Parts: sequence; structure tokens; C-alpha cells
Amino acid sequence: MITLKQVSVFTLYLIIFLIIFNLSNKHTINDNILRDMQSVKLRVAIDRSRLSLEDPTLNYSGDEEALSEYLMSLNGILAEQQSRIRLTAISSKALYAKEGEVVDVLTGTTHETYLMFKADDNHKLPFYIVPFIFALLNFVLLNSITRRRITSLKTKNIAPVIEEKPILQIDLYSKALHLSNDKGVKVQLANKPMCFYLALIEYCEANPDASLNQNKELPDELLELADKYFHRLISLGHTIRKRPNFSNSLEKTLSEIRAALDELLANTPDLKAKYYPPKAHGEGSRSKLHSYALSNITLEDVDIIGK
Repeated sequence: MITLKQVSVFTLYLIIFLIIFNLSNKHTINDNILRDMQSVKLRVAIDRSRLSLEDPTLNYSGDEEALSEYLMSLNGILAEQQSRIRLTAISSKALYAKEGEVVDVLTGTTHETYLMFKADDNHKLPFYIVPFIFALLNFVLLNSITRRRITSLKTKNIAPVIEEKPILQIDLYSKALHLSNDKGVKVQLANKPMCFYLALIEYCEANPDASLNQNKELPDELLELADKYFHRLISLGHTIRKRPNFSNSLEKTLSEIRAALDELLANTPDLKAKYYPPKAHGEGSRSKLHSYALSNITLEDVDIIGK
């Protein structure tokens, strides 16, 4: 259904294009008329010497029949060229223009020749379909853009908001753990468990199938990573002590890490599967074979600040 607003918009477009078309068309018509008049003046100037024009100084009345034939011949050429002008009179006497006529003077060394033109500066009505088409095309284009924009806005409003899952952030400057969506809750961690946990994350990310248990020696790669982070804490001014033995008291180190994560992840227990070093369940041989490796973690799950 066509609304009043759409009719108003189309009318506005039509008026704008009609004004533009009318002004440009008028300029083109006037330019063509002037060009054709200059062309005729040049032709008459060339033929002036053989035209049978009245010459009062020589008591010569001229040859009207020959002059009429010349005008017909010249106007025939203009008609073939679909010119908007016609030459209606040539005279050595002054001519006076009426409505729709133009008089121009061809000045010579000894005489002046007056030319009277009839010019058609009317606009041809069939051409006014052009601004109508442009107005219609712009109206259709505007409606299409508007519909797409409305559809896009509706789609954005309907689309479900996907909440980003928080990630663990470890700040080496403050030696604290916190989640990306709640920086108000921070849990401090001592140097040794901090360095070991960072090394464990990086090692398990590089070795997702690794199996780590307390009854085996720590991999050299894991120890080197722990040393790296300990030296980083030294450079940040957190300690001046010698490097701790990360192989000793491993159960205590893991307990401190788990305690800190228990406090931090109290409201988001679903994240424990990713960040929590698994505990051993049961006793005896089953407990000894237990792996505390972080099998589900990647570096994208952790943001290490100050690394």
C-alpha cells in the first residue's frame, strides 16, 4: 500500500529532477540556437556579395524573388539539420523583431545587413519522461535501501546475544589470578606455585597428550619453563631468593594452586575442568598413576599479563 510519505518523497524527487532537466534543457536549446545563428551569419556573410539586396545609394530596389529563393534554400538546409531557427528576412534596412523573433546585424566595411530569425525555444514534451524515469528510479532505490536497513536492524535485534566465556588472567606484576569478566575478585599466589602453574599451562598446551604424576620426575621442559617464570618474577622485583626446587613438595605446590582456583572459581565451577589440575581419586596404585596435567587448556584460554 502506497503511503502519503512515499508519495511526498516521489513528488520531491520529481520536482528536483524536473528543475534540473528544465534548466539543462534550456541551456542546451539556447546554445544550439546561438550556434546555428552564428553558422547562418557566416553563410550570409560569404554570400553577401551575390545577394540581390536593396541598395538606396545606387537606387537599386533588389530582386525579391531571388532573395526569397535564397531564404528557402537556406531554410531547407536548416530543416534537414533539424535546427530550431529559420531565417525569415535579409535586408539592408533596419529590421525590428516581434515576439519569437531575433534580429542580428552583419556589419561590413561599407554597409550593414540585417538578419531576422525565428527561433523555437520550446521544450519538447515527450522528453519530460526522462526526469520522471530518474525520479522513479531514485524512489525505488531509496525504498530498497530503506527496506534492507530495516531488515538488517531487525536481524541484529533478533540475533541472540552470545555471552563470551571468561578466561583466566594471571598478572605477574601483582602475582594475582582473576577472571577477565570480574577483575574485582583477585587471588594471590606465592612465587613457587605461581611459576609452576604458569609452566604447567604452557607445557600442557604444547603437549596435550602429556601424562604427569607425582611418582615420576618432572619433564626437563616443564622445569625450564618454571625457571623462566621465576626469573621473570626476579626481574619484576618480587623476590631475590634462589630458584626453588620445583620437584620437591610437588603435592603441596599443587594443593596451593588448587586452593587458589577453588576460591577464584567458586561462582564458575564449570571452568574448573579447564584450569584445575585434577586431583587423584582412590588410593594405592590407581592414585600413583594419576595425571595432574591440564588436558583441555590452550594459550587462548589464559592471558598472562607481564610475561
